[in-house]
Amino acid sequence: MRKLSIKKIALGVSASALMLGSSATWAQSINVAVAANFQGAMVQLVNAFGASGLPFSSSSFTVTYGATGDFQTAIGTALSAPGGTTPYDLFFAADDTTPAALRAAYSSVVQVPFRYAEGKLILWSKFGPNVSASGSAGFPNPASYAYANGQVAIANTVTAPYGTAAKQVLSRVNGIAYPGGAYDAKFSQYTTIGTTYTAVNASSSATTYPNMGFVAKSQVCNGSGAINPLLTGTYFEYTPATVNGNPPHDRLLQDAAAIRGRPGSTNAAVDAFIAYVGSTAGRTIIQNNCYIL
Repeated sequence: MRKLSIKKIALGVSASALMLGSSATWAQSINVAVAANFQGAMVQLVNAFGASGLPFSSSSFTVTYGATGDFQTAIGTALSAPGGTTPYDLFFAADDTTPAALRAAYSSVVQVPFRYAEGKLILWSKFGPNVSASGSAGFPNPASYAYANGQVAIANTVTAPYGTAAKQVLSRVNGIAYPGGAYDAKFSQYTTIGTTYTAVNASSSATTYPNMGFVAKSQVCNGSGAINPLLTGTYFEYTPATVNGNPPHDRLLQDAAAIRGRPGSTNAAVDAFIAYVGSTAGRTIIQNNCYIL
């Protein structure tokens, strides 16, 4: 029997506890911190692992979604405390630098990071201007398009790697400084890429703001590796092709790392789930959510 519960945690992000049961396998508890862009794929991975019949597939998962930088702070604070232990057994970040930094600082418990996906940045205009190749081919420059205040959603440019990527696009492609530039009022900033997507998706008209924003491709994916054909509005996908001598943003290389020592955790169960994520079945789920492997 499976059940899903959602609750609030101290970080101010949502946590979902997915309880997976099977009499044929060993049950343990696994706590996972996941960057918000990977929420859809993680739900599918946990459920598929639970149905696999593999060892430890009956484990109960507590999965917390949030901003990579916020997780780094929470994990670092916990491990730095006298006698401190990790609150998470696994950390799936939206970049490759954060797990590496945690490994360097806490090598006795943070295991060697591994690559699980590469993300893609999308500019989605639900009720705003046409941003597709047939329109402005990306973010219309405010010098030629009159944005309303708060019309464009963007994730936190410091703690959310997809927000950092959006900031790079604005600077490299459009010559716009954000934050701290002349057009700051045109943007609405959100804590994670998850809340950024939610804000744009909630727009119901051309005057309901924000009605466009920088989101993860995985959030507008059809589950078969492509953009949902029923997506309202227009979108533009940023690719590594150079613009003004540079790629529009740094690659969104996403790494994960196991963290040992949480009271009540079992390393073998954590490693079994890691193995499933890297298996053919796991990789197929990730690719179907519009990630690159």
